[in-house]
Amino acid sequence: MRLYETTFIVNPQTDDASIDRQVQTVTELITNHGGKIVREDRMGTRRMMFPVGGLIQGYYASIIFEGSTSLLPELERLYKIEDAYLRYLTILYEGDPEANKAARDAFASAFEERDDRRGGGDRDDDRGGRFRGGRRDRYDRGDRYERNDRGPRPAPRGDSGPADRPAPATGPSES
Repeated sequence: MRLYETTFIVNPQTDDASIDRQVQTVTELITNHGGKIVREDRMGTRRMMFPVGGLIQGYYASIIFEGSTSLLPELERLYKIEDAYLRYLTILYEGDPEANKAARDAFASAFEERDDRRGGGDRDDDRGGRFRGGRRDRYDRGDRYERNDRGPRPAPRGDSGPADRPAPATGPSES
């Protein structure tokens, strides 16, 4: 038996009973196939990085479980069949789940505090359109490069070709 973590996003537009039922379906599938739930973490409704199916929020849940490899295709089949699951990811979990819980909780609280300081929410108003959270697109160099309003660039130093070399002297030199 190996230790796995499955994280999934459920459509938040349904009622709370439906969301609980979707999470319960995943846990029942794991236990019915001989798996053991180590930890279940319901993170709640959060803003997604990009819209999925026209939705900008999703209900996040994560489950760490012990199970065999034959359980993984069944779990993926469930995620694909049900329309309520927007996104999912199942990975092999390495480390101690109890030790990592404190570090993850500290990171989540620091992340939420940072959003509160920034004002949180959508940055569409003054941060360059569809890029949220202050990210820049790959063509916006920001302050790293300044604009070139100072005219032409200086000529490169060193040997740049035969036109810059003086002509060699031919014949005797007269003094």
